[in-house]
Amino acid sequence: MQPLTIYQPEIKEYIHINIQLELLDNKCVFSEGPVWNKKGFYLFSDIPANVIYKITPGKAKEVYLQNSGCTIEAGAEVPNMGSNGLAYDAENNLLVCQHGDHAISKYDGSSLVPIISSYNNKKLNSPNDIIVDKDGSIFFSDPPYGLKDQKINPGKYQPVAGFYCWRDGELKLFCDKYQYPNGLCLSPDGQFIYTCSNKPFEAFVLEFYTKDLSQKRVVCQENSDGIKCDAYGNLYLCNKEGIIIVDTKGKRMGLIQLPTIPANCCWGGEGLKDLFICARENIFLIKNLQK
Repeated sequence: MQPLTIYQPEIKEYIHINIQLELLDNKCVFSEGPVWNKKGFYLFSDIPANVIYKITPGKAKEVYLQNSGCTIEAGAEVPNMGSNGLAYDAENNLLVCQHGDHAISKYDGSSLVPIISSYNNKKLNSPNDIIVDKDGSIFFSDPPYGLKDQKINPGKYQPVAGFYCWRDGELKLFCDKYQYPNGLCLSPDGQFIYTCSNKPFEAFVLEFYTKDLSQKRVVCQENSDGIKCDAYGNLYLCNKEGIIIVDTKGKRMGLIQLPTIPANCCWGGEGLKDLFICARENIFLIKNLQK
């Protein structure tokens, strides 16, 4: 069965529609937070396993980092104590969203060092997804998914869930409009940032200016876990239906259906045209999707 449903013929201008879905691995617990490394491999988190894996297309996955989201010393309150979103900074250090340690940490190849762990003198909730812009600003979401019962605990952690920006040594909460903030991504030119939630009661994607962090508009009324932008500005929303592709006006153009629910995705490969997908126990790859 062809996994692509086309809603608007314009989608053919942006992607190759004869999709071949390649299964890279099917033995994860809950895969999340993928990132492409220019050396030719992907990294992703397996949250319950508390591990970051490395996988090169055509090869088996291998452990890249143990105890990636929760150090042995810190302990954890809940099963989902592992790492989640991953991103690289300008110096090619890996930035890791840590549920169990309630922090954004930097991994330089030898050790994890927390760089953002509190706001207003309280620990973060459970950092979820992360991106870094060309100027080095760090944007991340901080929902309560990694807390006990997945509920805000203002006595120990943040009183709200939100999206944050770390810039010039200052951490700013720029969006608190979601109870369960989740994915975020940048526009191709870096001028805008998109935010979302996968909870049905807050099905809206917002667009913010990266420069002053003010809200520009509601892009569409959709849910999404992970979210990515292609080179044309179209958005790829990971939700229970599959991967919904919406245009710059927020209109559905297509749907990529998958055997399991996708949590997140990222672009990789030559020219960043391949779509790498974390979908529960499965890891999928769609080669040469983007034109």
